[in-house]
Amino acid sequence: MKKVLCIHGIGGKDATMSKWSKDWEKTIRESSGFEEELTFHFLKIDLLFEESKERMGIQYGKAIVEFLKSWISTETQEREKVRGFLDGISWYAGMPAQFATDALLRTQLRNLMAEVIDQFAPDIIYCNSLGTLIAYDYLRMQSVAGRSFNFILITSGSQIMHPSMRQQFGGVILPLKVKYWINLHNEHDRMFANRPITISADNFASVETPFHKSFINHEATEYLGHENTINQAWPVVVRLSTSASARSFANKAMGIKTIKSAAKDRKPTRKALLIGINEYPDEANRLEGCVNDVFRISEVLQEYGFSPDEIRVALDDHATAKGIRSRLKWLLEDAKEGDLRFFFYSGHGAQIPASHADYELDENDECLVPYDFDWTIEHAYTDKEFLELYSQLSLGVNFISVFDCCHSGGITRGNGTRIKGLTPPDDIRHRDIKWNEKRQMWIPRTLELDKRKLFKADAKEKEVFTGTNGKTNRLGRAIPLWTDVKDFEKAKKEYGATGPFMPVILEACGESESAYEYRHGVASFGAFTYSLTTILREKRGNKKPITFENLMKETSKRLVELEYDQKPVLVGPKVRTGAVVPFSGNG
Repeated sequence: MKKVLCIHGIGGKDATMSKWSKDWEKTIRESSGFEEELTFHFLKIDLLFEESKERMGIQYGKAIVEFLKSWISTETQEREKVRGFLDGISWYAGMPAQFATDALLRTQLRNLMAEVIDQFAPDIIYCNSLGTLIAYDYLRMQSVAGRSFNFILITSGSQIMHPSMRQQFGGVILPLKVKYWINLHNEHDRMFANRPITISADNFASVETPFHKSFINHEATEYLGHENTINQAWPVVVRLSTSASARSFANKAMGIKTIKSAAKDRKPTRKALLIGINEYPDEANRLEGCVNDVFRISEVLQEYGFSPDEIRVALDDHATAKGIRSRLKWLLEDAKEGDLRFFFYSGHGAQIPASHADYELDENDECLVPYDFDWTIEHAYTDKEFLELYSQLSLGVNFISVFDCCHSGGITRGNGTRIKGLTPPDDIRHRDIKWNEKRQMWIPRTLELDKRKLFKADAKEKEVFTGTNGKTNRLGRAIPLWTDVKDFEKAKKEYGATGPFMPVILEACGESESAYEYRHGVASFGAFTYSLTTILREKRGNKKPITFENLMKETSKRLVELEYDQKPVLVGPKVRTGAVVPFSGNG
């Protein structure tokens, strides 16, 4: 007899236990293929949430509003930017908001999980929606404590990868010490669960279970009875539940190799993506040196050992928002420990408002400006979207991003020099100013947001991460995954996290500065790119490879000598920024 523990999600299901529990039980029995008898236990959690609601009092409503703001403001491409949508699902946010804000509630849920697991001794735990958060919270803390479990975990409809939830767990989702973890993922799930869980571990697999049969597409029975669950997930569960030596067979059935065996077989890989845009549709916004930048960077990478097959480029009208998305996915989706990934962008940069039609949150998103940019989130490439690819990377991946663009200021021409920035239209500019009645003047809107608390650093370093106004999500910093520094450090310790992955970023200039073009005879280049590549060429063949810090110092010095008023910026984990440029010893 196999024991199945079920943990439900949002919506007060304890009161309707007989109906939904019978539906779950029936679907699992019919779809799993177990020949032996199954016995079920359903975790009752609603009473704890009701007590939490009473305990929170008026803070309950405030917590829901703030939680919804956070969920929407970090939603990739604002997929749910439909007026009235949040009013229709706001009641779903109550229990997740409580889970995120009530520490006592989380402690009570952990104690309940410990008691039920010890007494019921499940062979399988199935969780849907909020249930996945409850399970991960308990099991991850037990993993940190060194305890392992011999059951299989199946999750579905999980919001765990949403940035606002990853904040609670130290900015990154990590493996669990269970026999096996299978996540069922539906890209059409509208309950903020459309992000796949991306974990590199020999006991984890994700199964795509796309369905589109209701407004929310979040129903547990649809996940459990999906044909891919039946054909891909349940066979693994059955094998692992019937034989202690079935791990290799299960992996074969899933079509995957374990990380340990893969590490022995594979060699580290290199990939580079180079993007340059000169010919923007609006003639006033066109540049001259960006395509040349791409070819110059490619030359230097090949001189340092990259093969042409390891480099992809996107130029001008091929560098649309869609084109950039697909190519960045190619760059990062298969990156593993020891791999090198290099991303270069030369073109315009901008900042666009980050808000929602129903719940406005005053922030700016720093973005790259694709060929088809029109000041909308759909035709921009912001860090909120970028972090979906980089934030869960293994710490052993070498990921370098180079941005030769500026992210504020206007586009001008002077003395033949062109600046890589866009002047925002009036409706965008209006959002960053407010009317001062006393002075009878328009003044900048400056907000001291919680993001000011992210870093134990001086104002200059904070500016590098959140901008001069403290409200900008800057590229490559994983800002949506950070929270108050005190809470974040506590979360990292509790869940054994190191925080989200951050690439090493080399930027042409500071937020309030401009990135200029440089004319080399009759050819134009980015002043930063030309100086950077010149230094790399000068250092090629040296016995002592150059570090990122020294590379940027010498590049800055070169720009000063050339009388360019821009100061390059190096950002990233200190263990990386002080390290040797990973390809600099290959020349």
